[in-house]
Amino acid sequence: MISIPVIKVAVQPLMKCVALSLRWKSVQWIPVQWIPGRRIVASWLVLLLSSAVFAATITSTASAAAAAPVNTAALADAAAPVNTAALADTKTGRFLQMLQQDDPQAISRYVDAEFTPDSLQDQGGAARQYIIAYLSDLKGLHGSLQLVQPPQWQSQQGESQILAELRSATTELTYQLRLGVTAKPPYQLTTAELLYRPAKVPVQTPLTTAQLVQQLSGYVDRLASRHAFSGTVLLADAQGVLYQTAKGMADLRFQVPNNTETRFNLASMNKMFTAVSILQLSQAGKLSLQDKLVRYVDPALFGPADFAQITLQQLLSHTSGLGWPQYTDSQHLQFRQLQQFRPLLKQWPLAAKPGSRFGYSNEGMLLLGMVIEQVSGMSYDDYVQQHIYAKAGMTQSGNFDIDGVTPNLAMGYGFSPALQSMQSNWFMHAVKGNAAGGGYSTIADLYKFAKALTGYQLLPAALTEAAYSAKPELNARSYGYGFSVRQGHNGRVVGHSGNFVGISAGLRIYRDKGFTLIVLSNQSFASEPVFAKAELLLQQL
Repeated sequence: MISIPVIKVAVQPLMKCVALSLRWKSVQWIPVQWIPGRRIVASWLVLLLSSAVFAATITSTASAAAAAPVNTAALADAAAPVNTAALADTKTGRFLQMLQQDDPQAISRYVDAEFTPDSLQDQGGAARQYIIAYLSDLKGLHGSLQLVQPPQWQSQQGESQILAELRSATTELTYQLRLGVTAKPPYQLTTAELLYRPAKVPVQTPLTTAQLVQQLSGYVDRLASRHAFSGTVLLADAQGVLYQTAKGMADLRFQVPNNTETRFNLASMNKMFTAVSILQLSQAGKLSLQDKLVRYVDPALFGPADFAQITLQQLLSHTSGLGWPQYTDSQHLQFRQLQQFRPLLKQWPLAAKPGSRFGYSNEGMLLLGMVIEQVSGMSYDDYVQQHIYAKAGMTQSGNFDIDGVTPNLAMGYGFSPALQSMQSNWFMHAVKGNAAGGGYSTIADLYKFAKALTGYQLLPAALTEAAYSAKPELNARSYGYGFSVRQGHNGRVVGHSGNFVGISAGLRIYRDKGFTLIVLSNQSFASEPVFAKAELLLQQL
């Protein structure tokens, strides 16, 4: 995290939270997201596509750089020093030039010309489509990007990257463009990410709470007027709700507006419910967090790696070592029950020694869902409904079948470069949510969850604090048990985000400042600017 994506296009198992596998995390906000459809070769991956095509504003320096390509022949000469400043200008200029073009093929031509062949062939060739979709989403969201400072070349530990500071006219925020570049000619890209750059705001005259609400409301209105936000927002303090609103359309085809009771897809935010469930069972003495996974899931179902060493604690903190499966088809997107994943467990690799490092894993949460079912004797959905939703008073939440008839359910949308229009994510993600993500909720229900959690109605104080405290001792420096954890200008912030094509959602509980912010959107990336602006305003209280 989310929680803006820190979405990346990188040369690694595609879809690791977004990196050529597009990696999803939030900017400055570790919360990573649920990507059940990450192997889908649809217009988008973790999917992000936004609306309108946008023209990027390039400074004369960037324009000149784009117009004057680097002499790759000279760069190839081992005896000739590389003009890294010129190379940085050129690569940045090409990126901005690609975004400003109206030609529907501009993005695909850029991707084919600039990225390494290996990057594009990841995930059986699906990576190329993911990158194109990601860039299309950026193009749809920002409308205009201006180069603020000349790009810089950095080399570290054998890796090179180009850093450039850009300003978005649409979101009114500053971002850092990071382009990973190969160490040798022809100097192609290995990664590309646009990250929000949080900053400490010098406070002249502190804001009152009323002024903060007024400014946040005005900002959300401006985003909506620029077609950069569709969804709902709720801000509360210890006394109650301060501000809530709904913008945009729940269904574009039939022009059905969103309202404050609209249910939105949560993507990875479901991981909080899975973690709380495991901790409840631990409190009840039905399991221990130090238990080995294979005590509850038959070891014969796994491949030859050392899965027997994985503990429940490691699964909760994303330190189990699980890698990303290379599914040969998309049948898992049709699964409605966790037990249907059992025949696929042999395809789940172990990418690292259990406990050795942090590695965000949707599959780890699916396994915890199986543990919940084994220990409780209930289905995952029934357990969460009875022990979390009912206790918190969350009457509008659940893992609904998207092909069923559920009232007031928002359709997710992203910009499709193929259709040159907004496209529904209906055929891109799983037919039903599960322990890793994909459930639905409302801003009111999530506010109830936040109050029940922090009021120790779901777990005793000690376990609640354990859930949303970082676990550096487990190599999870920004993650607890199912919760992202961040310490910044606004003190300790806990919660989770969720992103997918047409899904951008998040919950942030400001433990030190006493605020709760929930943003749910059915438009790719749309929650991230709202969170960023709120963070800046909260600093000024």
